[in-house]
Amino acid sequence: MKLRSLRTAMVHSICLTAVGIALLPLSASGQTTSNTVKASDVSIGNVLAVTFYLPLNNSREAEAAAAELQDPFSRSYHQFLSVSEFVNRYAPSDAQVEKVERTLKGMGFTIQYVYPNHLAIEAISPTANAASVLGLNLKTFTVKGRTGTASTTPVTLPSSLQGLILGVGGINTMSHAHPMHLTPAVGHSVTPKAVPGALTGGTPGDYLPADFANFYDVNPIYARGISGRGTTIGIVTLNDFKEADAYLFWKLIGLKVSQSRITKVNVDGGVTASTNNLDGEGETDIDVEESGALAPNANVRVYIAPNITNANFINGFEAAASENIADTVSTSWGQPELDYFYDIATHTASETWMLQAFHEAFLEMALQGQTLFVATGDSGAFDTVRGCPVTGPPATEDDPLCNSPYAVDHPASDPLVTAAGGTTLPFSFSLNDGVVLTVKHEQAWSWDYISTQAAEQGHAADIPVSAVFSVGDGGGVSSYWPLPTYQFFTPGFTLTKPGQTFKEDTGSGLVLQTVLPPFFLGRNMPDLSTNADPESGYQFIEEDSLGDFEGGTSFVAPQLNGVTALFVEGLGHRVGQLNPALYRLGASATTDIRDGDNWGYKADFGYDNAAGLGVLDANKLLNGLKH
Repeated sequence: MKLRSLRTAMVHSICLTAVGIALLPLSASGQTTSNTVKASDVSIGNVLAVTFYLPLNNSREAEAAAAELQDPFSRSYHQFLSVSEFVNRYAPSDAQVEKVERTLKGMGFTIQYVYPNHLAIEAISPTANAASVLGLNLKTFTVKGRTGTASTTPVTLPSSLQGLILGVGGINTMSHAHPMHLTPAVGHSVTPKAVPGALTGGTPGDYLPADFANFYDVNPIYARGISGRGTTIGIVTLNDFKEADAYLFWKLIGLKVSQSRITKVNVDGGVTASTNNLDGEGETDIDVEESGALAPNANVRVYIAPNITNANFINGFEAAASENIADTVSTSWGQPELDYFYDIATHTASETWMLQAFHEAFLEMALQGQTLFVATGDSGAFDTVRGCPVTGPPATEDDPLCNSPYAVDHPASDPLVTAAGGTTLPFSFSLNDGVVLTVKHEQAWSWDYISTQAAEQGHAADIPVSAVFSVGDGGGVSSYWPLPTYQFFTPGFTLTKPGQTFKEDTGSGLVLQTVLPPFFLGRNMPDLSTNADPESGYQFIEEDSLGDFEGGTSFVAPQLNGVTALFVEGLGHRVGQLNPALYRLGASATTDIRDGDNWGYKADFGYDNAAGLGVLDANKLLNGLKH
């Protein structure tokens, strides 16, 4: 299905204001242009396509209402809203939207699409006109091999639009999310197995969704005849996939599913040919295959946006919220929260307003009863390391491309999201070099156990710390979002670390970009975990080909998504935002993880930033949701 048609041969999005807690962005002005960051005045296209995001009228009331929807003692408990009810109570009015449209038309913009939730308006304009109206200084940049466009000056809204616009997305093509799918970095003496006709793979590295069901107590739900019937799973993703891969996967593992259960919804024109479109087909395959297998009778609705501008990812959620068809939604894409604090291309304070734009879409979803899961990332407690490698932990950095402050991934860091963390399941096997890896109990996932065990067996040079740092499940403390109410009364939460700065090499050595707030009582993550380590990982199909020993928290988010579709059928209604119930139920719905770490935080009794509340016990959680 095509949500709407929009030209995607665009040059795109921008910063507006720095919203949030005290962060100190540091300009690299005075630095000479390096070999790794290049700016030019080459032609950037004749048409600029942007998204204007509108602020809620009653954001505090909306936040309070979302909390009451999950309070069992509230009269509005689980009385979720329709899209029209959301718009009437909290979104900009028809008159406000019409005023924005009229003003934009008068400034030379052509309106392309107004989202039904009244939170976003897409428009196009000749580039020269848009730059003049919005005060842009557009440049083409090349950073780390990626070429795109950004403005070296922030958006300056005309007085007639001030107060009506939260921010303008679509100008910045340098900022982009990454898929959370990982394959192992260590060698194995095994080869992929054909997907068996039985529902389980049965061995570490060759696990299938039915193995997940065995590990995390889903089978008692199936035994009651619950399979996701009458529900819809939503996937927000930034790359296309072949539906045939999912249908083949489900067939080969023995599931009988409707051959019309998948619907594609193209957002911002869907995926288009672009050098800026990072590979992510396998990510979408995983999300659809895993969620759909765990709820075999649910429909699957896939919102596919291009990965070109900083507006595309937000618009995927705007689409899912505006349609309000998906009962439960997940994404396995994200980027460091710090990316929104500083722009390495323009050397300016970046786009923290975008965190608010994401949040408004998530708030609508919470009010409508749509549950949302997001992968926490696969760089442990040091989220900036992925894509900007260092040669070891913070204490042993040696000529890195960036340093490694304690940092979390977004959008998993948003308090309206259930942040999906990862563990390692028990296993023992030999690597190609003779190292024997052994994990005795399910533990928080980080690959420090690989380098440690290799060193203990005399192979420190073969698998040094630098080869595996900091692969592991994301977790830590947001530097932007304060601690949410549902986390107030659970012991184990931490503050942001002191002395954390983010530095990046732009070609002339490390440049200080951002000073992070010390001892900030921020949103803690993850919330809930399951197996994510590729070493004890899964099989999946991409382009008709089988892969195994696959992992990442990108498996966890869709798995929790699929399980929640079972909850929706079992309860007879939507679940909505899961975290309030999850933290209220605590140990009665989860299994504590007390071993392992994510490089920066150790698993311990109760909540911790390595595994969250622990791992899912699906049957207990469903029973808890009934009360």
